[in-house]
Amino acid sequence: MLSNVNEYFRPETVEEAFELMQRDRDHSIFLSGGTIVALMESSRIEKIIDLKSLRLDTVSITEDEIVVGASTTVESFRKDPLIRREFGDFFYDAFSLVGSWQIRNMATIGGSIAPKLGWSDVSTCLLAAGSSLMIYGVDGYQRMLISDYFSLPAGEKPLITHAILKKDGWFTAFEKFSKTTFDIATVNVGLSIRPEHGRIRAARVVCGSRPQYPARFESVEAAMVDLEINDVMPSIVRSLVYESFIGGSNMTASFEYRKHLASVLAQRAAEKLKGMI
Repeated sequence: MLSNVNEYFRPETVEEAFELMQRDRDHSIFLSGGTIVALMESSRIEKIIDLKSLRLDTVSITEDEIVVGASTTVESFRKDPLIRREFGDFFYDAFSLVGSWQIRNMATIGGSIAPKLGWSDVSTCLLAAGSSLMIYGVDGYQRMLISDYFSLPAGEKPLITHAILKKDGWFTAFEKFSKTTFDIATVNVGLSIRPEHGRIRAARVVCGSRPQYPARFESVEAAMVDLEINDVMPSIVRSLVYESFIGGSNMTASFEYRKHLASVLAQRAAEKLKGMI
């Protein structure tokens, strides 16, 4: 519960919203879908900056990219015809695993990334799909990799305005393990490959809920290049992820358990990809 909130703002522009945040960064919070803010317990937050009037809830397409407004809900994103046309069932199926139907109709794409949640299925999927962000900060608008956004100092609070997805012809799959359907992931894995003549020419391997931020395993990606896409490939991917896993332990799971889960989920994702190609 945010017990000390005493001011509420609903700015009309991105610039106005960011200026309000800059005035008192230590005591202000952006409100997007509200799922994170509703669960927060803090006596420090005094000002809420509601982003609903910024009209950042559209999905548009350019020659080689899809531009998604940060206020687009997870549910409308997964069902959007442009997203389904370019990515098939990937986001439709993967985002169906994000909480409940009610949560998906509140949670937004930007709001799922901005808090830098280690267990975010949305962040893992977007990283696996090679997405980037458009942010507005002290230097104006900038395009930024999601991994670079996660690396920003805690005191910097740029406003995410859009997620940008490449129409690059890659094949992507997602797997997660959680105790129940509505629990956050114990581990989640996104796997994306660019096939060429029956072999993997490039790969993206992302693991989240490690419990650190979702991150690409670049050593695994490099080792997957030139692998033949056959019945043996998924087990090779499993071994690579197991050997290269980087993570930790918390009350949810130990490092060794996460390492095992991540390798099994990577194998399942690779099996899915093999079936697509």
